[in-house]
Amino acid sequence: MPAFLTVPPDATFETVRQEFSRHRRRHIVLELPPDWTELDNVARMRLLLRQAQAQQTPLALVTRHQPARKSAAIAGIPVYTRRRDVPGDFHMRPIAPQVNPRQPLPALPEAPAWRRDQIIAQTARPSAHQARRRRIAQGEALRRDMPWWLRLAGQSFMALLIVALLAIFALNVLPAATITLTPGQEGIATTVQITADPALPAADIEARAVPGRLIEVTLEKTGVIATTGSQQKPVDNAVGAIVFTNLGPAPVEIPSGAVVSTSTGTPVNFRTTQSASLEGGIGARVTVPIEALEPGVAGNVRANTINTVSGALRFSVRVSNPGATYGGGSSLVRVVTQQDKDNLLAQVQAEVEVEAFAALQAELEPGEWLPPESLQIFTIAQAFDRFNDDEGDEVRLTLRSLIQGTALNQVQTQDVMLAALRENVPERGLLVADSVQFERAPGATAIGRAVTFTMTASADYVIPIDPGEVKHLVAGRPPEEASQAIAARWPLEVSPDIYRDPDWLPSLPQFANRIQVRVEYLNPTEAP
Repeated sequence: MPAFLTVPPDATFETVRQEFSRHRRRHIVLELPPDWTELDNVARMRLLLRQAQAQQTPLALVTRHQPARKSAAIAGIPVYTRRRDVPGDFHMRPIAPQVNPRQPLPALPEAPAWRRDQIIAQTARPSAHQARRRRIAQGEALRRDMPWWLRLAGQSFMALLIVALLAIFALNVLPAATITLTPGQEGIATTVQITADPALPAADIEARAVPGRLIEVTLEKTGVIATTGSQQKPVDNAVGAIVFTNLGPAPVEIPSGAVVSTSTGTPVNFRTTQSASLEGGIGARVTVPIEALEPGVAGNVRANTINTVSGALRFSVRVSNPGATYGGGSSLVRVVTQQDKDNLLAQVQAEVEVEAFAALQAELEPGEWLPPESLQIFTIAQAFDRFNDDEGDEVRLTLRSLIQGTALNQVQTQDVMLAALRENVPERGLLVADSVQFERAPGATAIGRAVTFTMTASADYVIPIDPGEVKHLVAGRPPEEASQAIAARWPLEVSPDIYRDPDWLPSLPQFANRIQVRVEYLNPTEAP
């Protein structure tokens, strides 16, 4: 068998010649790449021929390139179109004489081959009489009848040839087969991070982004909490009696409600509880009952501490209290503290957060869903019914909040996930429609109004089967061997169903185009 050397497209003539020199005394066939111009030159072709003669290595070429074929024909190197056309034993037919490896120079041609052929043809040209006699002899030979046995042998050979061709045609072209395959299924899952942005006009599948719709609602909530603060509160007014002394000769009328006070420390004010008449004359006296203006123990003052008169009476009379005042008291009461307000605000805000998600969900349109992480709560107004340190057993708060969220279209989100899922399906693989599932991972990140979250899509896909590959795999094989080969190459739900026509043939057709492959699916799948 000859040895085939495939020439790379980027090889040079010198590279090919050096590679050829490594092979001795073997039939070598060079497979030239298409449009390879290194051997378009007749001189290079003859140089390669001479090297083959010196190595005593028969050489042939396989190429469709016409310039190379023409150069090989001129040099005398056999050339073929395809590898399978090369015979097992071929010979070069060089125009130049054979080269003696020991003395190559004397054997080199002195003149072009066409000139030598012309001289030989002129020398061997017959005369006119000889040419006429030769034509007459050839005509008589053609008119002579062939022997009967030779005609019978020829007819028998042609009949056998026709029968053989018809048998080959019947055995290789007429048989047909149909193979029905039910491919198996495998699971696949993909996790994708999706961004929902209300500013996005349309879904961007490649960027894994979908548009969102901003929804908002105002929620007003009222809460009450018991107060925890306490302090002493004045509850009773101190009472006592004071003595007015006249500073002049004229009588003085002491009205009810006249105000007197102490003069040391923080002044404590008292008022008279009834009117009185002070007789004229310096030193005249009158005793009048009093009570403290403010309740509490501060009104309990010692004797001789009330000595100031308010108003116009201070120019007419002098006042003093011979005895202490008494009866001023206080009790412990509950009051509002800042901590009470803070606790109430936190309580109401927590209730708002609980009701906010349900309030926004009521605003969703059909086919939308709301990521909880997209919720944003803004306080519009808050009003407490009591101030700090106000007496009371409870404090009430009215809180008004603005609730905002980003609503997503479920179809658009699933389209993005399906696109990501299909990217991981092998070529020609089909997703099983009923097996597609979507699951959102807990947690999300909100940046302004945009929300980034993670979803996982999982599904089963039908393992792809290439009918052309199946045909070439099973062509010419017995049915059992073909079934085993298919099952080893592709996972199947059921064994292959092979139908042959005719069924008495021991194997499937040799030609792949006589085999039909049908792929059936058990479950509904996406369109191919």
